[in-house]
Amino acid sequence: MQTEAGLILDALGGTSAVAKQIEAPVSTVHSWRTIGIPKSRMAHLKLLAEVKGITLPSSEAAA
Repeated sequence: MQTEAGLILDALGGTSAVAKQIEAPVSTVHSWRTIGIPKSRMAHLKLLAEVKGITLPSSEAAA
């Protein structure tokens, strides 16, 4: 079962794609799959999703 962070990253194209788009190290973005996405970065990911027309999974979808 994937974490909510994993679902969000996958919805945005995967770890490498997200890292490239937000100019963060791939290892950092990969670590979010287990530790969760920091609130400050989640704001960036929400903007990225909005620009791309992607609806991010909610907490209910991850359960």
